[in-house]
Amino acid sequence: MKPYRETFNDGYLIYGHKQTQRTATGKRVGEVFTEEGKLAFKEMSCRDQDYQMANIMGASLDLKVKTLYPPSFRKINKSKLKVIINNTEYDVINVDSDEGKQYLYFYLQEVGAIDE
Repeated sequence: MKPYRETFNDGYLIYGHKQTQRTATGKRVGEVFTEEGKLAFKEMSCRDQDYQMANIMGASLDLKVKTLYPPSFRKINKSKLKVIINNTEYDVINVDSDEGKQYLYFYLQEVGAIDE
């Protein structure tokens, strides 16, 4: 059977990290999001075991999305990432890949709307 080509047309997620901003004296004044890239995604339905996994990790699962597995992701710590979808910031609870290392599944917890 010939493999089919999957479409990721639910939107784009922007991934990156938050960096602390400090004054010249070292006082913390806030955090700024540093964008590292974009991935097209497809929204997935959450299973009971997905909710249980998030609950065990002390988080609540708000969104599960599927993306292609970019080669650059093999070297980075995916659980420390922040994700922005439609001006809403999400913490990455967990990231799984499929057996063939073609796709990534992001389990996301909503943080809130971002100011632009």
